[in-house]
Amino acid sequence: MKTFKIFIILFISLNLTVFAQSKIPEKSPKTFIGKSLKEIDKATIKIGEVIKKFFGKRKILYKIKKGKHEIKIRKHKAPTNYLQTKTITQTTQTDFKNIKKENNLEPKLEIKVMYPRIEPNKGYVSFQVGDFKYNRYLTGLTKDNIEYLKLKLPDTLKVECEVQKFRILPKRDVTRHYSFVLDHSGSMGDIRASKLQQGVYNAIKNSFKRNQNKKDLYSIHKFDGEGNIQHLVTSNRLKAIEQVLVPPRGLNGFGKSTAIKDALLQAVQNLSKDTISESKIIFLFTDGVSNTDRSLLPFSEVIKMAIDNKINIAPIGFGNYVDIDLLNKISYFAGGNSYRVYNEDEFNQLFDNIVLDVEMNYEIEFSPCIFGDEIKIELKLKGLEKPLIGETFFSTPVKEGYSIDLNILFNKGSAQIDKKKYFNELIQILNLMKYKTNLNILIEGHTDKVGSEKSNIQLSSDRANSLKKYFIGQGINKNRITTKGFGWSNPAYPYQRGQIKNILNRRIEIKIIE
Repeated sequence: MKTFKIFIILFISLNLTVFAQSKIPEKSPKTFIGKSLKEIDKATIKIGEVIKKFFGKRKILYKIKKGKHEIKIRKHKAPTNYLQTKTITQTTQTDFKNIKKENNLEPKLEIKVMYPRIEPNKGYVSFQVGDFKYNRYLTGLTKDNIEYLKLKLPDTLKVECEVQKFRILPKRDVTRHYSFVLDHSGSMGDIRASKLQQGVYNAIKNSFKRNQNKKDLYSIHKFDGEGNIQHLVTSNRLKAIEQVLVPPRGLNGFGKSTAIKDALLQAVQNLSKDTISESKIIFLFTDGVSNTDRSLLPFSEVIKMAIDNKINIAPIGFGNYVDIDLLNKISYFAGGNSYRVYNEDEFNQLFDNIVLDVEMNYEIEFSPCIFGDEIKIELKLKGLEKPLIGETFFSTPVKEGYSIDLNILFNKGSAQIDKKKYFNELIQILNLMKYKTNLNILIEGHTDKVGSEKSNIQLSSDRANSLKKYFIGQGINKNRITTKGFGWSNPAYPYQRGQIKNILNRRIEIKIIE
């Protein structure tokens, strides 16, 4: 009788939840601050969906005897079109054209744009090109393959700029911090948890072998749904990582639920303390739904905290019972890649691929030309079989020290701004200053190396003052604007030997001095 009453209560709850959800219209995840991020918060309280998953899907369990205890493990059935994780391979454009069809699927090139982050004077974003179904990545791409790099504000504002100053960073060591946030709820069990730890350790060990970069950091966290969140290690020494992962020590699955948000928050707070690493990525692994978080902070704020601290998040969903919508939104807004796997035997290959995936990125350094909380980066590649377009989002903090390159260029020896040509660039800064009335700016003027040092100092100062005059004419208080001429001393791009001309260095930049 008691069981029957419980079932009736759950049944009524389920129907009420389904009814309520039917009244909520679907929204497109296109704005960072707007409605779509609220959906992330909703995803953390989907009690009805948890119940539906519990009663609506057949759970396949098998039992493992370990000592006196019997552990129940839920099996996961992969979709029929699921391709098991394969080793990443590299190929050239020529070789790719010679690849035959596999499993009746035509290999095709795609582009991924991800891992955006912003520094005070530069922005960074990564991209990959390949046949991602079969884990093939194209090598040998150069700046000549990039048709354009555009930054766009939300569609309602109709503001965009094409980045003029960008480059693909050479394949050099980039100081990275990898943070692994690992679900150890009860459904992971002893065996799965052990395989998970072994897979993570092997990936880190292989990364050490490939890069020999002693500055790279690795963090390990584990979490369940009952307030148990542990930070095991942060180190650049393989031995220290090995001590907590091989063999797994106290890393068996525990707890009945999952607290994804709480664990992610702690990892973000930990990574925020790292002010040295050039790239910081959280790999979030879970096999469940975020349903027992204790933090009152909305999920959207956790993601925003990550973005503000230049942290990207790459979620990994394991099995059939993850909230894949939540994980996709996390990766969408936090600028990471997302993964899904169904077989624990793939953990080794999966994690090695994930780390290798980051190491193989083409990384672009660019001068931001737009301020805003939500900026779409659009990258178009040419010179392939057909043009490829990819996009991601990043945020340009409107705070002291950050600068923006307006892409306003000058003719040789001129300080006159073409107001018609650069209308969009001028209006976006003007609107920003009208919106933020306490915002003060420094306008920096620059030149190329044609002419004397003294004359270029004066010319660069005139260029900065020409923009100041424009803003004053548009109603901005002159006391909010400072100008300075740098001559040729601070080029956007260093000159080659004997070079004195570069139109990209005849420019003005704006720095926030709020």
